[in-house]
Amino acid sequence: MVRVLIHHGWTNRRQPDVWHRHLTSSLRQAGHQVIYPQFPSTDNPILAEWQELLIAELGHLKEAGEGETVMIAHSLGCVNWMQAAASGLIDEPVDRLLLVAPADPKLLGDVPGVDLDLKKTATRDAILSSATSITLVGSDGDPWIPDGIDQTFGRHLGIESVVIPGAKHLSLADGWGYWQGVIDWVLDPNADITVR
Repeated sequence: MVRVLIHHGWTNRRQPDVWHRHLTSSLRQAGHQVIYPQFPSTDNPILAEWQELLIAELGHLKEAGEGETVMIAHSLGCVNWMQAAASGLIDEPVDRLLLVAPADPKLLGDVPGVDLDLKKTATRDAILSSATSITLVGSDGDPWIPDGIDQTFGRHLGIESVVIPGAKHLSLADGWGYWQGVIDWVLDPNADITVR
């Protein structure tokens, strides 16, 4: 059994057609433990509130029984995870971490509490220590990562990014609904995550 926590991004309301929902349904139907919470004040997020819920849900995930622990985050959810790690709130690493289209922290000035400097060695080390394995996925033409995922995140973290051409921010508005590759990846980390 895989234990999965899915962390959505800014303004996400867990719409029926978004890839997070398809992933949740597919994994639950296959008998896996999946937590997919609605983070508070999604239109006007406050990072302290999001961090509080993230840590609480991680605790619940640990209670879910045996199995590999997988954390999947999208956009602001990625930044929330990275800042929680940098702040020392992640007390035990997850087995696998998937960061999908993380938003550039420089563009998140409207979100109270965002203070993530990826150029700091301590920040990088804390993020890398938050998971045994980290996969970074993004696309070209993502307005939330104008300098590109490699330049903004991959280079600072020392992680090679998986780039899916034309996927933009991998959001429902970009036509990113059902995503077979992410379902396959949860079940097998060697699967091709780029498959639609």
